[in-house]
Amino acid sequence: MDIEKIRQWLEITNEYRKSDFWSSVLSEKAPKEFFSRVNRHEPRYDVYRNQTTVCLLIELPGIRLDQISLNLILNKQISIKTKVNPPISNELAIMQQRHYGEVELEIDLPEPTEAHLLTVQYQDGLLYIHYPRQIQNININP
Repeated sequence: MDIEKIRQWLEITNEYRKSDFWSSVLSEKAPKEFFSRVNRHEPRYDVYRNQTTVCLLIELPGIRLDQISLNLILNKQISIKTKVNPPISNELAIMQQRHYGEVELEIDLPEPTEAHLLTVQYQDGLLYIHYPRQIQNININP
């Protein structure tokens, strides 16, 4: 993809629009950053919270628990790293939709926690990470 052609196209579209939306977007991020995210594989995940617990559910099919590296970053983010190896040689593949290779995911936590409070379980390709909420009870006396 020719970045210069994209810039020319954006200049032409900006002439007809009274907004410089695309120019401002490109000034914040290079076009390569937009397209590189499309090709990067990130596992799907959900985050749940009830009155006592925060739970993360991450899809990691075909991975063993001992192949997963977890790190808590500044008590506010969990980093997950692993490598997905193909079960059959890539040389024999006719079509591939699954991702193979390095996988890295960073999830912002809805509430901070500490490493010793994390509970990790892995079953049927799903990684469960949960921790207790640190709720401050405030009593208001009239």
